[in-house]
Amino acid sequence: MIFDVDGTLVTTKSGATFRKSADDWQWLPGRLEKLRKLRAQGVKLACATNQGGVAFGFMTFADILEANVRMLEDVPLDYTHLFMCVTHPKATIDIYRQASADRKPGPGMLLEAMEVFGVKPGETLMVGDREEDEQAAKNAGVSFQWADEYFA
Repeated sequence: MIFDVDGTLVTTKSGATFRKSADDWQWLPGRLEKLRKLRAQGVKLACATNQGGVAFGFMTFADILEANVRMLEDVPLDYTHLFMCVTHPKATIDIYRQASADRKPGPGMLLEAMEVFGVKPGETLMVGDREEDEQAAKNAGVSFQWADEYFA
């Protein structure tokens, strides 16, 4: 299973749309418990997250990586379960200004996760909260479910 992060598993503590710092996140209700249950059942779990805020200077790469690794440690999963795209075609920071097949709706992160875990598209479910998540799933040939339905 592949999960989007922001809006699917966690939300900001500040109430802002995007995280303001490495500490500006909290689990959405029921998410951590569900992930722990899936992990105990032996389900292969991964997270695929666009973090374009890095490309615009809202957070550093190190800060967002730290925040997402700490999130995974709660489950517990290690950083190898995290697939993160920090580029954006309209970035204000030059090194991050690029189009990438990894950035959802591109399928890159999902395809990489399936390769790392040795699973096929027909064995994979993507759970997300945005149109980009649904389109990435379609582009990768995997099933999709909206987060509010999956965690209901």
